[in-house]
Amino acid sequence: MKWYIIAPAALFVLVIYMFIQALSFKIRFFTLPSKAGIRFFHLTDVHIRRLFISAKRIKKAIEKTNPDYILFSGDLLEKPEDLNKLEKWLKNINIKVPVYAVLGNHEHKCFREHPSFKNEFLGVMKELNIEVLNNDVVILKDNNGLISTDKNGIKSLDKNDLKPLDKNGSMALIGIRDCKAGNLIDNRILLDLRKQYECVIAFSHSPDISLLIPENTVDILIVGHLHGGQIWLPFNLEYLILRKDNLSKMGYYKGFATIRGNRIYISRGLGTVLFPFRFLSIPEVTVFDA
Repeated sequence: MKWYIIAPAALFVLVIYMFIQALSFKIRFFTLPSKAGIRFFHLTDVHIRRLFISAKRIKKAIEKTNPDYILFSGDLLEKPEDLNKLEKWLKNINIKVPVYAVLGNHEHKCFREHPSFKNEFLGVMKELNIEVLNNDVVILKDNNGLISTDKNGIKSLDKNDLKPLDKNGSMALIGIRDCKAGNLIDNRILLDLRKQYECVIAFSHSPDISLLIPENTVDILIVGHLHGGQIWLPFNLEYLILRKDNLSKMGYYKGFATIRGNRIYISRGLGTVLFPFRFLSIPEVTVFDA
């Protein structure tokens, strides 16, 4: 068979395969060494504009795993015109447990280009009962029992404000602002959380935040942003050539790693950017038992 027949046929099969991968997703389960008894369902990099995973399938995954809380680690949308599609998708999931989110680089870029859109976006999140954290600490109990939450941002907290509790079953959840957006977390507050609570979980968008927070201060830092290499290239070329993220250039772009004494997990995320394809990087949601 001639090469000019084989080559287009192979390319067609490859494109179909990459599109099928973008349609797929895995549920990954992890257990943390904690007695808090809380289950988190984590999603990131939804990128609703080029998302091919239906709300119905995510709803089914949430019902199957029965989490206590749901976390979104940013990049829900890219443009103001994506908001209606995102709102419909989130409504169709019909989430019935508390939801916390942080913003990603695409939201922050969108807000810079369209300043008036920020309030509209945050208003929709509030209507959907999704609390957007921006360097905030939320103290959780098992069975969805909220002990306390800081509404003004972590910088307003003083170590004296964090009163000792019975550590069994209590957890500090920290939503950290994306490190590409400035106004970073006040590191002083992180130094005391592990002394106060059974488990300390932080989530943010970019893995590079792991290079900025203090050593040995969280049990797990959950992030996204890198898509696990949306379209895999040999020799780590995507991260060496196309990205400026420090952690990916160090060879960390998916799964678990330990950075400066803090355990981190880099999710492959759900959606796609630029091209509606995935190659050797199936989308995922993650479930953490803490």
